[in-house]
Amino acid sequence: MKKFLERYPWVQQAGCGVLICALLLSICLPLMGMRSVEPDNPILQAAPQEITVLQAGQAPGHAGNGEAESTGTAGSGGSADSELTGEQEQFDPEETENQTEQGQDTQPEQQPESKPQQEVLADAAIGTNTDSNKGDEGEEAGDTGETDEDLPETELDLGALLTWYKYGSQASSMVCAPGDSVGKRVLLAQLDRGRLRYELNLTGLDAEDAKITGVQVAVGNGVSQEAETRGVLDMTLPDGAEFQNYILTVQAHAVQKNQKGETVETDVNFAFVLRLESGIDLDLQLTWQPNGQATCPANGSVNRTVKSDTLTDGNFAYALTFLGENADDAVIRTAEYWATDGERGTLSESGEIQMAAADGKDTETYYLAVTAEVLGQTISYTFVVTYEDGLDLQLQFTWYEKSVTAQTVLCDADKRAALTIKHNQINNSELLYKLGLTGRSAQDAQITSASFNGAAMSTDSGSARLESAENGATYTVLVTAKVKERTVNFTVTIRYQSDVRMEMSYTVVEDGAQKPCVLTCENKKTVNADPVYDDQLTDGLLSYTFAIRGEEASDVTIQSVRCYQSGSFKTITLPAPSGSVTLLLNEDKTGDNTFTVTAASSGGDSYTFVFNVPYKHRGENKVQIETNLRDGATVTNGQEVNLTVEAWTEDAAGNRVSHILATGTETKLTVQLDGKDVQFESTSGYVQQYLLVPENLDEGDRNEHTLYIYAEDEKGNYGELTLKLIGKRTEAGQKIGTANIYIDMSVLGLGVRGPISYDVLSKEPVSYVIAKAVWDYDAGDPFGTAANSFHWPASRCANNGTLDIGFYLQTMDDGSGLGSRANALSGDWSQFGSTEEEILAGIDSRFGAGTDEAILWRCIYRNGIPLSGTSTGIGEFDYTMGSGWMYSIGGADFYPGSPMSGYYLQDGDTLTLRYTLAYGWDVGTGESGYGNSVGYCITCMNGSWSVHHSYETVTAEDGTTKYVCRSCGMVEGCPHENKEYQDQGGGMCVQVCKDCGEKIGVPREHELEYTADEGADTHTAKCKNCGFTEQSPHEWTELTDTATCTEAGVKTCKCEICDAQKEEESPATGHKPQNVWIVDDDHKHHYQECQICHKKLEDTYGEHHYVPYGDDWKCDVCSQLHIFECDGTLVPDAAQSTCSHLVGYCSDCGLLLEKFGALGEFADYHTFREGVCTTCGAIDQTYTPDPTPGGDDGGNTPGGDDGGGSGGNPGGDGDGGDDSGGGDTGGDDSGAGDTGGEG
Repeated sequence: MKKFLERYPWVQQAGCGVLICALLLSICLPLMGMRSVEPDNPILQAAPQEITVLQAGQAPGHAGNGEAESTGTAGSGGSADSELTGEQEQFDPEETENQTEQGQDTQPEQQPESKPQQEVLADAAIGTNTDSNKGDEGEEAGDTGETDEDLPETELDLGALLTWYKYGSQASSMVCAPGDSVGKRVLLAQLDRGRLRYELNLTGLDAEDAKITGVQVAVGNGVSQEAETRGVLDMTLPDGAEFQNYILTVQAHAVQKNQKGETVETDVNFAFVLRLESGIDLDLQLTWQPNGQATCPANGSVNRTVKSDTLTDGNFAYALTFLGENADDAVIRTAEYWATDGERGTLSESGEIQMAAADGKDTETYYLAVTAEVLGQTISYTFVVTYEDGLDLQLQFTWYEKSVTAQTVLCDADKRAALTIKHNQINNSELLYKLGLTGRSAQDAQITSASFNGAAMSTDSGSARLESAENGATYTVLVTAKVKERTVNFTVTIRYQSDVRMEMSYTVVEDGAQKPCVLTCENKKTVNADPVYDDQLTDGLLSYTFAIRGEEASDVTIQSVRCYQSGSFKTITLPAPSGSVTLLLNEDKTGDNTFTVTAASSGGDSYTFVFNVPYKHRGENKVQIETNLRDGATVTNGQEVNLTVEAWTEDAAGNRVSHILATGTETKLTVQLDGKDVQFESTSGYVQQYLLVPENLDEGDRNEHTLYIYAEDEKGNYGELTLKLIGKRTEAGQKIGTANIYIDMSVLGLGVRGPISYDVLSKEPVSYVIAKAVWDYDAGDPFGTAANSFHWPASRCANNGTLDIGFYLQTMDDGSGLGSRANALSGDWSQFGSTEEEILAGIDSRFGAGTDEAILWRCIYRNGIPLSGTSTGIGEFDYTMGSGWMYSIGGADFYPGSPMSGYYLQDGDTLTLRYTLAYGWDVGTGESGYGNSVGYCITCMNGSWSVHHSYETVTAEDGTTKYVCRSCGMVEGCPHENKEYQDQGGGMCVQVCKDCGEKIGVPREHELEYTADEGADTHTAKCKNCGFTEQSPHEWTELTDTATCTEAGVKTCKCEICDAQKEEESPATGHKPQNVWIVDDDHKHHYQECQICHKKLEDTYGEHHYVPYGDDWKCDVCSQLHIFECDGTLVPDAAQSTCSHLVGYCSDCGLLLEKFGALGEFADYHTFREGVCTTCGAIDQTYTPDPTPGGDDGGNTPGGDDGGGSGGNPGGDGDGGDDSGGGDTGGDDSGAGDTGGEG
């Protein structure tokens, strides 16, 4: 050992060091394990739970449509029961660990006794309900000595609703159940100048009988401070801390009734934890038809329930959208769904999932999982959607206002509903009611019992007495029903209260005149006024008056008026009941001025009313509005007409700085048709889409409609547009114009097919157009088949959905195997290498460096879109995971947000079916957050490529400056600083670098400005970018024409292109038959009227000409049936009739009538000759030939002339019946020779 240590002396030194470290650790480790003696605050150490995110002003509602339902509707209104659950969000466990080290949770200061202490829940997890009636230790839960009759009749339905405002204006809400705590992340980027505006309210069916008694706020483990129910929190994140918790605790007092009718009072607590972080502001919103919505926070999950009766045949049509400050930087990496029954599939930004419950079950759970990348971080989102296909049964509770007018409230099975009835709505406090069941399961259900505040009531109809009480009275109706073998319950809570309302009145200036404004608010409600603009007041000073209204308001007086102003983040006290206040803007945007008015009655009843008066700057009339419809355009009455609207504000340089959306929070976009609001449908980028349905006129074929559009940005700048549309009456399937159809596969190197001309039919969706024009689909009546088609085989084309609902084009092929001929990549990027440099080099080698195709595929790779396989045809997810078919209107880059089954072509439209490889970014559109992390510098449409590199400056190793495209990564040597627009022909122009000659940006259509040419029937168009000019004739559209049928007038026309107008003489139009026959009062004649002046047209006046029509006669001119005009019958004329054709006259009107029959049908009218009918050949059974020559046989024998017969052959002249008969021997005593046989 000695020799070893001499040889390696450092070993001995190392061993000493190890021993010293061991001694130190034995002392320090126990010290480090010591704990401080203060109790832990469970609110700070537990993950907030039970999160319910709602829209502003909404109470928690049924999961299913994604929207909460309001409660406590006054009067006849009611709301279905809602449990205090909804969108659930929980923090990750990792985020709640080591909070002392990472956060700002230091030792708490000693709290003074006068301040409420934060509740210590011992070991209970936050969110667990605590029972205030729990017995002593060892006693079973609920064993408190109280009977069922002593307990409240129903479980307390009460929640605390916290509403806070992202960015100072966007409302976001969450609900906390009694005894629970809930939490929510709040990001620094979501604050308004470091402040968070909030409001606290009570919600739920028992909120009417509850009130907030206290609010406190604490920062971390700091001392709780008293707070208001409406106010502002100053929020900061301490240096070095990852988060800071702000805790709002709320106390409330609730009043209920037990089964004895006695009052049960309960004090409850709520806790809200607002966790301030500096993280990524990125939520993912899931929306589904018809109106479902759920928003999932980053790394969170939400739950929703979707009922089968809200979907069409179980079709869950969804869309995914990023929200938040970082939405533009986010890109989806993976998106898939799976169900508990094993079904799996991939998700896209929009699509459909066919939902169904497994055999023998009423529910199925679907999990939608999405991962996204933003700013180098990976974020996950999970939506848990429970599909219910079970009981569809509601109680229909009907009561009669003033004992006459029926009002109805619906209550779901095993749920609660509520309604408010005022004293003056029923007679003598007597409530008349009727009970019934409705829904698909109602036919198998029967009400078995019903009670009113515990007393039995009729299960059909009857009456109940309501007694008034201080602060209102509450009554409970319990109804039990049996559905097959299942028993269900319904609960209806009736709030009986006095008629007390608050009225706020003030005056503003509008169009130079005083305009009085009056708002009316119910107790515990909020009313939002229309914005007041700064030019409507003097220095923002608003004079107001509050007044109590209602039949029972005589002893109610106003106690206080307070106003919260978002412009100052302060609440001020104002004079009551009248006074004045200076309204404030929120910087240069809309400011909220919220008035809270309290009142009380002499009996102690208390009332609260809230009025919000937004205050806004009146900007300039400079908002630009653009639509797809022109003034004077012709639209089809009774058919959905697609309207697109884009509105924006420009700066002094003409750059668009603010886009106005229909869904904006501080902007306004209003569309009206004939004075009625038009509902917003969808959006495509900044283009908003609406559906117009012009109404048919009562008479005539054309009418005029007025389309009005108003847009206003967040700073009060505004714009208006009014268009006159000509409506035309049509029926479904009637041709209304012509369109051109193309199939664009340019990104695959397969060119463009078409155009084909297509007859646009009234009320025919684009889905039918595609099926008919591409694969020869026969739609039957009324749309039929297409006159022209691409004739692609139907067996090689497929779609999702139906032609009427949710149509999506999956794949197409012309029969030649287009998929195998595409100039495209497939498989996996690893085929080119493992680094970006290797993969980009492989792309350049495949397509050629600098080619359009290489630039596109470089962009696809750099934007993180995976490659995929191929198929025989061309379909979604072929080549890349971002591929599929899209449709555009107009031939360029407008892609409607409506499904193909919800869009309708107009005359002159161009429909293009266009294939994309990159979620639409490569064809001029795209959805934010999908395949767009670094952007695209190339687009390809209609066979034309457009490159617009976005350069970043870099310094090469040799010291030279290079320019690298941010999107495709190509390196250039020119920054393209000296550029100009140049005409490219074909109606397009593009920026071109004057230094290197390269095109910059995407070629776009000329921005033409039109000027009418004096003294000519033409106008000149000039592009304001490149200076291109062209002259073309006016396209006149008639505006008015004063000419009548008989007098000349003046016609006014307007050019649809340049808006020039002209007047010219218009000759008398002459009468125009309306093509509708009218029967004259004499019932024998018909005529037409002029469609313009409605005068009888004499040249159309004529007698009915009847022809046989079944068992009747019909006029072959006006189609009038004889039986409708006359009761007469046919009287045959024997001289004109035969055994197969009766000719005669009507016994009543005398008009000519005819009747055709089979040969011999009319036996009374045979025309016999020598015993045989000359018409039908029938034999005359009574005929007997005369044996005597020349006898009197009616002229049938030679020489016989007494019956006017032929008298023999020609040549006999007075000698008898034939050419040899002598006159003295022919005939008989009536046919003497001197008179017979002359024929």
